[in-house]
Amino acid sequence: MDYEKVHLSLLMSAMISYLTFVCVSSKATHIVGDRVGWASPGYNSFYENWSKNVTFNVGDVLLFQYNPGLSTVVHVNKDDYDHCTTRNVMQTYFRGNSSITLDHPGEYFFFCSVGKHCEAGQKLQITVSQGNPPSKTS
Repeated sequence: MDYEKVHLSLLMSAMISYLTFVCVSSKATHIVGDRVGWASPGYNSFYENWSKNVTFNVGDVLLFQYNPGLSTVVHVNKDDYDHCTTRNVMQTYFRGNSSITLDHPGEYFFFCSVGKHCEAGQKLQITVSQGNPPSKTS
């Protein structure tokens, strides 16, 4: 048995596992609203102000923390977002603590469809970047 080949094979496997772990773990989970969570905010621009301090990249996860029945999360287009309407809903979440993976770059629009929560500011618009491409080694 060629022990050098076995050691090299084990080393390569370990390196691949490490690189896979680093790539997977480099994605961020963003708790929407931090400690406030996903609720009717104290002021209309709360989620807009929150999102200004966060960088969103493809592969990141938004975690909306809320109690079922008290809030929802609807993923909509810009027109529905601007008017707090649900004509073109892409996805609805209502079971509480919903995780949404940001799977493409661009604009995302969310709001709560319960009562007048959207009009009161429970809405979130974010821009997702492709992120940094992996560096090339020579």
